[in-house]
Amino acid sequence: MAEDTPGIPSQPQPPASGPMRWPEWAEDIRAVYQASAAVQFLIHGERDVVRFGDRWLPMRDFLYRAFCAGKKVIYYDLSQGITWPTEQDCEDFQRFAGIYARRQGLKAPSIPIDPREAIPMIEEWLVTRANAVAILDYVEKFLPQKAAAYLTNDEKRALITVRRWAVDPRILAQNNCVFLLTDALAEVNQEVFESTSRVQVVEVPLPDRAERLRYIQYLLALPAEEFPQAALGPGEELRDISLDMPPELLAKITNGLSRLKIADCLRHARHTRTTVDHALVAKWKKQSIEAELGDLVEFVQPKIGLEAVGGMDQQKALLMRTAEAMRQGRTEVVPKGIMLLGPPGCGKTFSMSCFAHDCGIPFLQIKNIFNKYVGATEANLEKLFHYLEALSPVFVFVDEFDQTYGRRVGSDSDSGVSRRVFAMFNAFLSDDAHQGEILFGAATNRPDLLDAATLRAGRFDLKLPYFLPDEPTRRAILEVTFKNTRTDHAVTTLDNAVARTGGYSGADLREIVITARRQAGLEGRSVVSQEDLDWAVSDYIPPGKADPDTVRYMELLAVSLTTSRSLLSDEHRALVDSGKLQETLDDLRTRIRLREL
Repeated sequence: MAEDTPGIPSQPQPPASGPMRWPEWAEDIRAVYQASAAVQFLIHGERDVVRFGDRWLPMRDFLYRAFCAGKKVIYYDLSQGITWPTEQDCEDFQRFAGIYARRQGLKAPSIPIDPREAIPMIEEWLVTRANAVAILDYVEKFLPQKAAAYLTNDEKRALITVRRWAVDPRILAQNNCVFLLTDALAEVNQEVFESTSRVQVVEVPLPDRAERLRYIQYLLALPAEEFPQAALGPGEELRDISLDMPPELLAKITNGLSRLKIADCLRHARHTRTTVDHALVAKWKKQSIEAELGDLVEFVQPKIGLEAVGGMDQQKALLMRTAEAMRQGRTEVVPKGIMLLGPPGCGKTFSMSCFAHDCGIPFLQIKNIFNKYVGATEANLEKLFHYLEALSPVFVFVDEFDQTYGRRVGSDSDSGVSRRVFAMFNAFLSDDAHQGEILFGAATNRPDLLDAATLRAGRFDLKLPYFLPDEPTRRAILEVTFKNTRTDHAVTTLDNAVARTGGYSGADLREIVITARRQAGLEGRSVVSQEDLDWAVSDYIPPGKADPDTVRYMELLAVSLTTSRSLLSDEHRALVDSGKLQETLDDLRTRIRLREL
């Protein structure tokens, strides 16, 4: 298509203030359209404002101003029906509606809202008009991702119609174009974009640091009365925004926020007469991300580092060196993923939280992304990945990994959802572009349930074993637990507690300290005595005591999969070197299964 194609100019007309700055995704649209490679564009991702010259416009307005010069334009969504950007467009469509009504044998023209009527009408408008653009918003609401058997007849008709637009030669010949807008690609029926290469899928990312800085500088330069959505309450006076940091630093720490959310934060600070500092941005980011991701993640702000972890000195030292490399930006030595292996209660989750603190980066803990509705699980995962890339550098932790994403499902009992999630997750893990930017952590006590594809090098590169503590480690754990829990005590010796807690986990030892504190409190004392601790040791029964074979089995599984001999004890290295490790595992597995019968 020629460079002077109407509506898609090679150099759009900018406002007088300066040259047009095209987002990369918009440049992609223009290039594809000019090459006649597609006439239909499915735009998904961040619903943010977009720069057009010296203005920042909502997505639909940007598309209109950037791509629709000299064209006839209509908008459609399921709430408002068919609408228009200008009076001229309205008058033109009203004339078309009159002709369309007569062809359909209708008594009077009408502008429908229902997609059963609106979609066929838009198709007729596209094939009978030249230089026309249709912008359809929230397309997932009338083109939902469902298995074909669950689509209603109306949804099937809408799907077939929209698919037809991408390959209809009349639409291409008349220089027409269709934009489909959605928040999540996975919520749109995949037949819309997978059935033909004539549909160009375009992702709109969250802004990078340079884009955030440009927008922050724009907001700070605005007069108070022109700030986006500025509103004054009764008796309220306009005031400037107060920052305790340069705009460059604000742009850095607002990673993961859209421009709209940044504006909301600054507007909130102005309204409440609050200085914009690190604490405010962290609080706003936490609220914003949790609001966007719902129940998918928990935004955790660790307050203590790895120095609070008792024992496991070699594992702790390796994590500390990794955290230092993250802080220094030496991404080439940072693993893509860290997996902690070992029985429950050995401090795996706690260690990951402390590690994130020492890295100095956001810590997200993934919860449940699975949803009973078709397409919703994939949409959740897509949204999660979208935000992780924008938040980078970020540390992401998945607890009980064997129960969620690390296992390949052998059947399609859930319509293939688990298979697709497994494939999406592993593909994201192995992306080289994420090394040192998106660091995954996982914890499991049953690595034998994980798929080999997940365990391979290039996904979880670092596999650290966590074992039941030996005597020196038990002493260290008890000492650090008194400190971490801020328990005042008059304990003179830990010898008795250390000697009598063989086979106890770190969680068991913490519970002993809590029990001793509770005992002192019930007797009206605020200081834990030696007698309180000794009583707690005698009274407490660890959950693993009834099933030592299972705990031992989990320990040896960790030994079998660790990536470093230096992290193993002499006993464990002897098992590995003698070749008896697998034999011992098989024996334990048999005994456990026989007991379950």
